[in-house]
Amino acid sequence: MPQLCPELTSKLASLKQLKQQFDLEFTKIKSLDSKKSDNLIFIRETKIKLEQGLAEFSDLFWPFENTELNWENFETQYESQKNLLIKTGLLKKISTGELGIKAIDKKEYPILTLEQIKEMMLEKRDFFKTKINQGFVKLALVPFGLPISSLIKAYDKALTEHHQQGKLLDTKNQPLMLTEEPIKDWAGFVEAETTGDLVYFPQAYSKTTHQGKTKQELLSNQAWQVLLLEDLPDLPPEGQGKIIDHRQQPEANQSPNNYLKQLQTNPQYKGEQGLTPESWITYALGHLEQTNQVIDNYEGSGKACYLLSIFFKETGGVPNACFSRSLAEVGLVQRAPGDPNPDFAGRFGVSIS
Repeated sequence: MPQLCPELTSKLASLKQLKQQFDLEFTKIKSLDSKKSDNLIFIRETKIKLEQGLAEFSDLFWPFENTELNWENFETQYESQKNLLIKTGLLKKISTGELGIKAIDKKEYPILTLEQIKEMMLEKRDFFKTKINQGFVKLALVPFGLPISSLIKAYDKALTEHHQQGKLLDTKNQPLMLTEEPIKDWAGFVEAETTGDLVYFPQAYSKTTHQGKTKQELLSNQAWQVLLLEDLPDLPPEGQGKIIDHRQQPEANQSPNNYLKQLQTNPQYKGEQGLTPESWITYALGHLEQTNQVIDNYEGSGKACYLLSIFFKETGGVPNACFSRSLAEVGLVQRAPGDPNPDFAGRFGVSIS
């Protein structure tokens, strides 16, 4: 957004000049007896211009102020996410003294600053304003470059601590049981990440035509992923998705192929994407920290969540993530990309970075 900084500077300089003129005339008017003076007209006109200018400046700085994602909310969410990553040990001081991560390529990547994220959003302000109005108001700072094993361990530890404190709940605030190894079934992710079998952001769930990339191939441009999500710990069943600002929430009982096709062709979902294991765990961790609740409890009031932005190249399977009340663990199941299921749904996000 290099072009916007001069625009902000110029707008601020004009406002300062206008304010100086206003103050000068206001000082003069206080010494005048006649209220019919031309100075009064100038004062009124200048006041209107100042108010209009301030509104325009505010729109340049943060054009989403009149939405649910106002600046105070956005800043609070950023700090909350950053503090959560520090608390879980996912975000640490790197060699430069900044907070960051050491990714699977052994390189260090500092966390994106609030200002950097804001500038990315301002570059596509109209798009993000649309998506915010459609309900994408939950910020997720995803340490994408970390090994999946690091995120699994962090979520495992958080679940265990909440359970030990009697604070592991479903979305109806009912207590949940938990096994000693609540995320043991996710080992396949760790191996697939290492071997390159896990393909990210495919255009098709096909071994030969997927057009996706491995995490190693993505790292040069994407060590951090910043998303806006709908705050939906329970994904809607078939027939119960809401329509918000002309967008239909994705519903359960569709195949991964169908969800992917909607993301690629349906104008309602333009610019959206499915989740990865990293973004799902980040959202799950944040929701657990804020509410003591798990997400995607398919045996409760939610659905298992397809991780639509990845697939296993060798098997062609698309994984999903969920909390299983009966097994007392976070489950992972691969499903054939053409098979719908009423207990499975897609969660879409909007990428900022």
